[in-house]
Amino acid sequence: MVLAAIALASSSAYLTRYCISIANTTIEAELGLTPSDMGLVFTAFNVGYLFFQVPGGALGNRFGTRVSMPLLSTLWSLFTVWSSLVFSFIPLIASRIAFGCAQAGLVPNSAKVISDWLPLSRRGFGSATIGAAMSVGSVITFGLTAKLLEHLDWRTVFQLYSLVGIAWAGGYYWFARSRPSEHGWVNDAELSLIAGGTVDAAADRRATGEKSGLTWARLKVMTRSLSMWGICVQSFFRAAGYIILVTWFPAFLEKGFGVTREEAGLLSMAPTAGVIVGTMAGGFIVDWLLRLTGSKWISRSGVAMTALGLCSLVTLSASWTRSPYQLVAAVAVGAVFSGGGNPAAWAATMDVAGTLTAEVMGIMNMAGTLGGLITPTVLGYMIENIERTNGDWNTVIYLSAGIYLAGSLSWLAVDPNVTVDRTQAAA
Repeated sequence: MVLAAIALASSSAYLTRYCISIANTTIEAELGLTPSDMGLVFTAFNVGYLFFQVPGGALGNRFGTRVSMPLLSTLWSLFTVWSSLVFSFIPLIASRIAFGCAQAGLVPNSAKVISDWLPLSRRGFGSATIGAAMSVGSVITFGLTAKLLEHLDWRTVFQLYSLVGIAWAGGYYWFARSRPSEHGWVNDAELSLIAGGTVDAAADRRATGEKSGLTWARLKVMTRSLSMWGICVQSFFRAAGYIILVTWFPAFLEKGFGVTREEAGLLSMAPTAGVIVGTMAGGFIVDWLLRLTGSKWISRSGVAMTALGLCSLVTLSASWTRSPYQLVAAVAVGAVFSGGGNPAAWAATMDVAGTLTAEVMGIMNMAGTLGGLITPTVLGYMIENIERTNGDWNTVIYLSAGIYLAGSLSWLAVDPNVTVDRTQAAA
């Protein structure tokens, strides 16, 4: 039930995060912006999202996820309302930066909930559930927003979506607790099952006399960890590939293939639906391979490398298509493989993190945010140049395929068996 509640938070977060993608051309026309301006608007979210990853995760460690998750959900909902009230470029940029700051804590806090509430043998399924829920939010956002914008102003749509996050915050604070031992519905058998696959971080630190959270010594260990660098690099490229689907893809279909705004929104549901299918399948594969082989490397690094490599090949094939429907079909199949690598990435990050799940997950997601920060701006200028010069729209496809290939190769550096949470590891 806790996992379902966190999954719902992820869906509601993406509802407010990507409604702007479908309203892209509408906002562009109403505020007198250019494609490069909208690229900067997309990037603005990632600026706030980048710098508040670790602070957002630290909130969960300091106050518990029962407090941090509802607080963050309320804030990002209020900042969505702020975005709906702007009438010029600079205030829109400011509201998106603030929105990104609030949503930055979602992934590290969600990972902390998984680490605290699920045993090691079920982390693949837990990670898949959260990852799939995010894409469910994207699918719903694309389809629902495309329909609603035919009847409502984009500002009203943003305000309606913000109510979902506020309602979730109240419900989660009432229902949830930060750790299983604090919840009256959790029995001794469940506590034993969870403890059998995870580390009680607080008790372990008391026994060894270690300080909690990040320290300079642990940060030094992380900077010397090849696995940590590999996790961050794969996150950069994986996020860069995904951000293309959820920011510029609807406008790409409108501008490159002449489809309507509503049709672009509906077609854009297919790739994100593919991510959902791949993510859930990847979760089962990760857990199954761990039970079958006992190897974290095979079930984490091997799965992620293979999935992103296949995604690159299938995405490249989209450049050979001649209609928007063929292109969307190819991109959707590639997205299935892309999604298949998501649970492996989350599970590997939690493995490498040891007892520092929220902090390391925040650092990993910061690296991903860099990919999300750079890509929308680059695409904005690229699309503007293609429109101006009547250039080749396949350039966008080539960029996407190259991004996924680089992400696949980066997994060669990741060893999920080595953790970075011990200062003694420096020795």
